[in-house]
Amino acid sequence: MLRRPAVPLLVALVCALALALTGVLALASPAAHERDAAMLHGFVALDRPGVHGLMKLISHLADPVPYALAGLALTVVAVARGRAARAGAVAALLVLTGATTQILKHLLAQPRIEAWLVDQVGDAAWPSGHATAAMSLALCAVLVVGPGLRPLTALLGAGYAIAVGYALVAAGWHLPSDVLGGFLVAATFTLLGAAALAALEARRPHLAPAARGPALAPISVPALVAVSAAFVALAGMVVHVKAPGMTLSALEHPAAIAAGLGIGALGLMLTAGLAAALRH
Repeated sequence: MLRRPAVPLLVALVCALALALTGVLALASPAAHERDAAMLHGFVALDRPGVHGLMKLISHLADPVPYALAGLALTVVAVARGRAARAGAVAALLVLTGATTQILKHLLAQPRIEAWLVDQVGDAAWPSGHATAAMSLALCAVLVVGPGLRPLTALLGAGYAIAVGYALVAAGWHLPSDVLGGFLVAATFTLLGAAALAALEARRPHLAPAARGPALAPISVPALVAVSAAFVALAGMVVHVKAPGMTLSALEHPAAIAAGLGIGALGLMLTAGLAAALRH
């Protein structure tokens, strides 16, 4: 079992701080909001007639009914593997992440109007509930599957969460910062849950009867530094101020690319990081 539960707790703290930073930039920085809106505008251009139906379908993959069914399936997998504690953790995490996001959305609701945007994002949009749901399912799937399937599950889970995030922005429902916020809510709680599970399974080995070796491998300092650097880079993309004389139209496509890279990088980093940390 994990000899140093403080390690995932520390990474959870990094995610929580990154969540707070994302919220400040999204809700309290006019310069950051302008960049956020430019990213949204560039993404919305992807929603063309030929792909509109597919994007609409993807954006609904994290609706309450699919979310509940997928969560139930994950608990069944955990129980089938003899991981009753992990089954309980999945149920708790899926409730906690969703509830936290809804609380934050309503507590921090405020207009984020950008006059030149055709469609405005709603007041209670940060963080995105659908993005939180998608990443929560992806991370919980990594948590419950066996070691042999974990790398593939991490890849597929990241692809699912990233696709939902892209579809939400392309549909104009959410700004990119809303998606990043949702991902970070899910990661913070899942890391806290992983640490709690490691401590529990270390004290009660019968909860993980087939386990061999540590439940969680300590995450290296370089990995923690890389996560922190990635968050700093994402923040830099958002707050970068336009150079004098450059028009918004000249920046919206690079901004959309930056948003796509940011959402994709964070999604892959979270699922792959959890998969690498788990040993059984």
